[in-house]
Amino acid sequence: MHRYEGTNETAPMKLIQISEAPLRFVARINNLDERVRRIFPLNRLLQAVRSKEMALIAPQLWDDPREDPTALCMLDGFKLSPIKRQQPLSAYLAPAWAQCWSFNPGSDTLLRAYSRVSRDLELQRNGNREDEGVTVTTTVRHLLAAGERWHANGVDGHVVVGRVEYLDDGDIWQRIVNACNGEHGPGFFRTVQGRADSLMWKRIYFSHEQEVRLMLIARACSGDNPVPSVRTVPIDPDSLFQSVSLDPRLAPGIAKEREAELRDAGYTGEIRPDDSYQKVLGQLVMLRDWPDP
Repeated sequence: MHRYEGTNETAPMKLIQISEAPLRFVARINNLDERVRRIFPLNRLLQAVRSKEMALIAPQLWDDPREDPTALCMLDGFKLSPIKRQQPLSAYLAPAWAQCWSFNPGSDTLLRAYSRVSRDLELQRNGNREDEGVTVTTTVRHLLAAGERWHANGVDGHVVVGRVEYLDDGDIWQRIVNACNGEHGPGFFRTVQGRADSLMWKRIYFSHEQEVRLMLIARACSGDNPVPSVRTVPIDPDSLFQSVSLDPRLAPGIAKEREAELRDAGYTGEIRPDDSYQKVLGQLVMLRDWPDP
C-alpha cells in the first residue's frame, strides 16, 4: 500500500452535479470527426448487430485490476483532530460503465491482443473462434450520436466521450488525493467531470492503446440497489459502424463465411478488406545489367 498526501491547493471548479439534466460531454478531443477503432469479439459484434444494442461494462469487470484507481483508495483521517476512521473512497463513486475505442490506426500489437487466430493446417479453419476479433471503425461524433438515443429515452445518466490520459502511477494517486482534499472533497467523484476524469487516468504501461472511452455516468448514487455490471445503448449498426474489417490472418474461405454471417445478422454497411497480412510482390526496374544467378 502506498500513502499519498494532498496539497490542498486545488483550484475552485464549477462542477456539474450528477442530479442535473443529462448532457453530453467531450474530454480532450478536438476533432469529433477523427476516426476511432475497436476490435469486437466476433460473437459480440454479431449479437450487437442482431439486437441493435451495444454493451458498456462496469470498471470492476475490466481486465486491468488497477483500471479504476479511485476504487482502490482508503480515506485516512489519522492526521485530523479528532482522528477519523478510514473509509473507502469507493463509497463516493458515481456508478459508471464504459466501452473502449482507440485512435491507434491499427497495429499488430493490438490485433494480437484482442483477436486470436490459430489456423488448422489441413482445414485452414480458426480453432479460436471464441477469441476471434473484428475491427470496427467510427468517429467520436457518431459515438455521441449513439448516446443521444439514451437521452431520447429519458436516460438516467450522462454520456461522456474522452481521450484517456496516460500517467505515472504516482501522478494518478496524487491527482486523487488532491481532489479528495480539495474544495469538494470525496464528493468530487459524484460529479460528472470527477467520475469521468477518474476513468480516464491510466498507467503509461498501456499508452500504446491510444484509448478513447464512451462512458455512461449514472445520475443516481444510491447504495440501496445493486449496480448492474452491464448497460446497453440502442444503436443502428449501419450508421454507427462506418466500416468492418475481418482478421487479416483468416483463410480466404473462412473470411467469406464470416462476411456471410455479418450479412445474415443484418449488417449492410461496408466490409473493408484488411491486407495487413497479404504478401506484396515488388517489380524492380533495373537501370544497369546484372549477372544471372
